[in-house]
Amino acid sequence: MIKIKELSELPFIEATVTFRGQSLKLENVLLDTGSAGTIFNVNKLEEIGVKPEANDVTQTIQGVVGLEFVYIKNIDQISIHDEIAIQNFNVELGSMDYGLEIDGIIGYNFMKEVGLIIDLQRLTISIK
Repeated sequence: MIKIKELSELPFIEATVTFRGQSLKLENVLLDTGSAGTIFNVNKLEEIGVKPEANDVTQTIQGVVGLEFVYIKNIDQISIHDEIAIQNFNVELGSMDYGLEIDGIIGYNFMKEVGLIIDLQRLTISIK
């Protein structure tokens, strides 16, 4: 089981993103069942060479804070404490200017794909 930390009364975890052989550990990744997609802060992922390319799809997403322009990128792997991992997963990349220090959001698409179990009484996540 992986511990959830609460920041500003919201559930956060650490996650590692791997892109083209380079990995980056992100410390403040929000677990958000209300977010359809998984999104990462484009400024953070630039450290491992993630940047817009000609064939990337762009789109506009809408959340609680309004509209945001993002681009879609296939990420080699997203892992959470080496216990939960997914390969070749499409994520959204945007500025994530939400008024909080957020490195990314693990959304419903990721949670469903890995079969994430969230235990809010124990503040843990796991998979079967």
